[in-house]
Amino acid sequence: MQLKNYQQTALEQLDRWLDALKEARLKGEKARKVLAKSGIDTPEELKNYPLSAWKSLQEQGVLPGIPQDGKIEPSEYISRTATSGEPIPHVCLKIPTGGGKTLLGVAALERIKQDTGFVLWIVPTRAIYGQTIAAFRTREHPYRQMLERISGGKVKLLQKNDRFTKQDIESQLCVMMLMLPSANRQKNKDFLKIFRDSGGYTSFFPEQDDSTANKILSEQHPDLEKNNSGSSVKQSLINVLKLVRPTVILDEAHKAYGKNDDNNKQFVKSVNRLNPRFVLELSATPKTRISNILVNISGTELQAEEMIKLPIEIHSFSNSDWKHTLAETQNKLNQLENETRKLKQRENRYVRPIALVRVQRTGKDQRARGYIHSDDAREYLIQNLSVPQNQIRIQSAEHKELEGEDLLSEASSVRWIITKDALKEGWDCSFAYILALLDNTTATTAMTQMVGRVMRQPHARNIEKSNALNRCFIYCYNKDVGEAVEGVKAGLEKEGLTGLGDSIRGHGDNGAPEKITVKRRGKYKRLKIFLPQVLHKQGMRWRTIDYDRDILSAVNWGKIDGGAAVKLDDKDITREIKTTLDIQGQGEVSEESLDTGESLSLDYFVRRLTDMIPNPWQAARVAESFIQKHKGKKHEESKLLNNRIYLSEKLRRRVKCDIDGKAESVFRDKVGRNEIRFHLETDGYLNHKLKNSFEVFVSDPERSLQGEHGRPIQQSLFDPVYESGFNGLEKDFALYLDTNNAIYWWHRIAARQAYSLQGWRRQRIYPDFVACRRDNGTLLILETKGMHLKGNEDTDYKKQLLDTLEKTYSTALERGTMEVKEPPPPARFRMMFEDTWKEKMNEFVSDNQ
Repeated sequence: MQLKNYQQTALEQLDRWLDALKEARLKGEKARKVLAKSGIDTPEELKNYPLSAWKSLQEQGVLPGIPQDGKIEPSEYISRTATSGEPIPHVCLKIPTGGGKTLLGVAALERIKQDTGFVLWIVPTRAIYGQTIAAFRTREHPYRQMLERISGGKVKLLQKNDRFTKQDIESQLCVMMLMLPSANRQKNKDFLKIFRDSGGYTSFFPEQDDSTANKILSEQHPDLEKNNSGSSVKQSLINVLKLVRPTVILDEAHKAYGKNDDNNKQFVKSVNRLNPRFVLELSATPKTRISNILVNISGTELQAEEMIKLPIEIHSFSNSDWKHTLAETQNKLNQLENETRKLKQRENRYVRPIALVRVQRTGKDQRARGYIHSDDAREYLIQNLSVPQNQIRIQSAEHKELEGEDLLSEASSVRWIITKDALKEGWDCSFAYILALLDNTTATTAMTQMVGRVMRQPHARNIEKSNALNRCFIYCYNKDVGEAVEGVKAGLEKEGLTGLGDSIRGHGDNGAPEKITVKRRGKYKRLKIFLPQVLHKQGMRWRTIDYDRDILSAVNWGKIDGGAAVKLDDKDITREIKTTLDIQGQGEVSEESLDTGESLSLDYFVRRLTDMIPNPWQAARVAESFIQKHKGKKHEESKLLNNRIYLSEKLRRRVKCDIDGKAESVFRDKVGRNEIRFHLETDGYLNHKLKNSFEVFVSDPERSLQGEHGRPIQQSLFDPVYESGFNGLEKDFALYLDTNNAIYWWHRIAARQAYSLQGWRRQRIYPDFVACRRDNGTLLILETKGMHLKGNEDTDYKKQLLDTLEKTYSTALERGTMEVKEPPPPARFRMMFEDTWKEKMNEFVSDNQ
């Protein structure tokens, strides 16, 4: 599975945290040893290495700001302590609904180096539990494949009552799924079952009549629960967890916390009692005073990566009823199906649009006059709208007709799903396009709760030549459209989909957003503005570059290599290996204690390369060569086996670096041989042309972008410009361009909808602004970046590519090799960071630039 840019950025941020965590822990250990020799007790701040690591990231300026009381405030670390007294590293990845939280949770295990041991995966609802465990069980599913790769094919999936042994944890990656009520004593008595002395975990405990061994174990772990007699340790699941110190993944963490602070504290205490070594929260809307927000992904980032369907169209039918609304839903569904048939013929890509219908009642004995029941809706669809019965499913507490149904399969016939609240949370199907609300009294609330259910984009990829299949729809009746729009906006915020308010379009009698045409300002109407694109030669002609066809296919995979053997005998390296095994130092055990008699598996290493090397034979060759180099150093098999996490991670990083380097060489070599160029061309279709007008939907009132004291902007290429299309940094940047006399005109390029640049990595660059200098007509193509993205690998790559393209363009300009009718303008391609952009721009537009 190819990670999206924002997912890769999130994982890189997690890497920073883990590196800071290891460094802080090692520094604390050194200081404690020095103080211990002097007879001085260790201060609490030295023990709390997670807090030190957080402060380190704060000093680097790479943590996201947290919105509080209308302001963006720096995030402060909230410390947690296990019942054993150890500090618990815990962070939260704030990912909107539809952003792949589960995928990031699995990928995080690889970053934490969790190839064996115990993972406790806690989910809040039965629906999410069912979906997650089904994905983990299915060997063809990307989540399971990633777990297999992490563990070298040794995954043991567990539910709460399943038994496991100490040997299982030492040799396999054990993932236990747990429902939230089972984890929180305050919410459900089911939690008490974890304390039960079941006798099913004997491999972790001494015999109950062995008082000496029980006493030693109790002294080593004083937080373990005892039997009523107090003479022996309970052989319960919670005691096992305290001993093995699980990594805890708290999925949809915002649903674990509520408005009651006391209950929230109790839940935190419940998790702390499990004695976790690491807690990772995945949440769309985390609690700011409970969760340590390490990553903050916005809705616009999902939009840019084609993860969600936008815009959202709201249709409200006046003087109507639920039957008319259902008929209109069918009309739209039929239109979408026509589009999908064309898609199948054009691209052999399968999509089957589904309508999600919300009713008032679903229970067997709840059908009564005045209420719209699921059976009413089904009967109307079959009898009045001629919908085949096999295309309809009801999903409720009593009727679970979706169980066992693979909605994405071409074998499925489902086109209508009728529900009330069963799919309100934790249900995802990218084929769901329409939300039809037949309960008029609660329609606005339902929009808020269920809008996220129809927003996921099929295959996480926009559908070309079909705008309708890239958007989703809400159908209701007798609702004020303005109120409906606000309800959907609230729903998006609740799902963490921030910044998408201008993507909601209402259609009805009152308050409907208006479609307007934004045109060039009068003084810029006659300007012909072309931007260069990265082109690849094909015969005697040129075309836009294709990454797989032109870059990846040209990499010499036979030359990919994992590098020299790692010096495992080096003391510093060995220490690093031990710290990567466990961020809390629990990996520092003797090699003898880890000697299970296993041999180093080639498959373990191959699985960790297959997402980077497309040919499995080449992946096996690279892995085999890497292993043999270490065996050639006459390392004992047990030593290689015990260090396999570190070795495999080292191999992955080396291979990734090697592939990136070779892909970059391919790109640069082709530039040097004039097989890739960055030109303005006589063939106009090869250039990106800025249009003279475009259409947008605006709500009333829609605020125009303004400067200080309400000063209207004057130098934007188009007019009007709406404030909703800018974040804080972009707004400040735009106002700077508008008031700078050196700038002739400027334009904010819509995210993922226009101009992009392809380099030697798969991800494209989407510049934010294009501007023109007044004196010499130089085009300025600019990408803005927040402080939290400064210095990461993705940002460094983009800066290198922009520098390369600027040099390529300037060289062609100097040599006069651009065959265009009019003299091409100079062009500059730059990245502007939040802390230095104003200073850089002042230099950029000065006379000597």
